[in-house]
This record gives sequence, C-alpha cells and structure tokens, in this order.
Amino acid sequence: MRHYECECLRCSTRKQIAFSSEPYPELGEVFSFECTICKERTNFTRVIGKKASAELCRKHAEQKLRQTISDGCAAHGFQHRFLYQSVIITTQLSDWCFDYHQSAITLYHESSVKINFQTGDYAKSHVQFRNRKMSPLEVIEYIAAHDAWRAIVMKDDSGIPAEQIGRQKEE
Repeated sequence: MRHYECECLRCSTRKQIAFSSEPYPELGEVFSFECTICKERTNFTRVIGKKASAELCRKHAEQKLRQTISDGCAAHGFQHRFLYQSVIITTQLSDWCFDYHQSAITLYHESSVKINFQTGDYAKSHVQFRNRKMSPLEVIEYIAAHDAWRAIVMKDDSGIPAEQIGRQKEE
C-alpha cells in the first residue's frame, strides 16, 4: 500500500490517498476519486509533497549517476549494462562488475585462471579489491589502466597485440 498527496481538481483540497495496488499514479496524472468536500467522485491529481519531492530527487540522482557511468564507459570504448544496482563493464580483454551505489566499492573481475587455488573450486571471477573508497569514474579509470597494463603484459608474453588475443579468446 502506498500513500500519496493528491489534490481535488474541483475544490483544490489536498489529502493523502492510499493506493492498495498498482498502477500507482505518477506526478500530474489525473484519476477519479471520491472527494470528501465535494461529496462526489471528481478528478484528482498527484502533487508534489515531501515524499514525492524526495522520490524525484532519488530518480534524478540515479539518472545522473547512470549517465556519468555511461559517459565514462563510452570515453574508454567499454560496453556496459546495468543490473539492479550494479554495473557490468565489458572491455576488449575482460569483464568487471561493481555496485555503483556503495561508497566503498568491491570490484569483481573475470578470472583468467578459472580455478580458485585456495579451494580448488571453479571460479568465474575474483575480487580485484574490496571496500575501497572510490567513485564510479575512478573505478572505470582503474579498469582502463588495468586493461592497458594487461595489454602490455599479454603482448610481451606472446608477441601478438592484446586486442587480437582478446578476440581470439572470444572465438
């Protein structure tokens, strides 16, 4: 059940209305409801109260954060997708994942070696670092620097440019 501040469009009375099921009204959306002042069913609209204002701020902050991450990934040519509150970043060489809502970020990295040497179990990913105070853009810069380093190491080991090795791995 959700409570929203709404206003009667006939008498301009504001009141809290409880909605027991979806679809919940969006801001500015007009719906029919029984007005206690007008004594009949009239049109109401959801208006900005404290709760709605906070909800708008959260939505705006989320959109801004996602756009910042998208711009950072695009600047380095990385692909990304959002999954709940985390972002999965795919580079030429590897995959990364972190929760972008946390101030202390734990970065997961796709493992090159698919075995956890401590347990002997299969390991798709490992923790690159845990609970480090970084912004999402700093994490993206770290990923770019790590991939640049990895490209040099891979080229030195094989003599083949790392981008080609990454493509060979996918094929």
